[in-house]
Amino acid sequence: MKPFYRDCFPPFLQPGERLIIASDYCHNAALPFVPAGLRTPRPPSPLEQRVRGALGNALGKVTKPLGPAINNRLANNPVTRAVSGSGNSAPRPAGGEGETVATYAARDFGGNGGRRPDRDLTEAVFEIQETIEDAASDAIEHMMYGKSMEGGWSSMAGHFLVDLTNAGDEPRFQALTDRRLIVLVNRNKSWLDGTPKCDLGVAVPRTNIARVTAHSKAVTKGRFDVTFVDGSWIALGSLHRENMEGIVAAFHQGV
Repeated sequence: MKPFYRDCFPPFLQPGERLIIASDYCHNAALPFVPAGLRTPRPPSPLEQRVRGALGNALGKVTKPLGPAINNRLANNPVTRAVSGSGNSAPRPAGGEGETVATYAARDFGGNGGRRPDRDLTEAVFEIQETIEDAASDAIEHMMYGKSMEGGWSSMAGHFLVDLTNAGDEPRFQALTDRRLIVLVNRNKSWLDGTPKCDLGVAVPRTNIARVTAHSKAVTKGRFDVTFVDGSWIALGSLHRENMEGIVAAFHQGV
């Protein structure tokens, strides 16, 4: 057990708890995506705030004059005047009672009662991008590595993944103690200083775990599967096969 791994865990151990083995954590990208309804909302990062602000300003400049511009163009267009009547008469209603052709054409078609389309489109862009990326990644990783979890979101495996996801940031280290299986996340966002700033990601009692088994595929040589007492299981892993084998052996030796 490398000191680099071991030294991260003492702040997160319970009184009298003994660290057995610690290693790196390699996230299995084939794990299912936790539904939005089960995820804890996280504050946007500084980068996201800057992007949202820039896009919001740009969209505001475009959308604010959109309604008046369309109204003026339609109102002064010969075709619009021909349809609505003749001369300088007002355009005829086109939608609801009292609604003109111009306002009908310019309004937001989202059932918002004539509101300008000035909602936060940047959030929708981020959501669509994340959904597409996650779906593509899941499909590729599933073909390469096979199934990575068994059990619904209310199962022990489901709770494990939900808790780890809601911890936020990158899972970096994992350890087996005489009491628990622990995964730590790295809060360090600095590009200049790579020193990990560890925080608790998820921890489960060993009494909740039925068995820990090495995965057989050579392409996933650092993968091991944790099976819980309710029959659900989840794939975890390390970049190094010897680390994975150490965790599996330590669990079944009962230490």
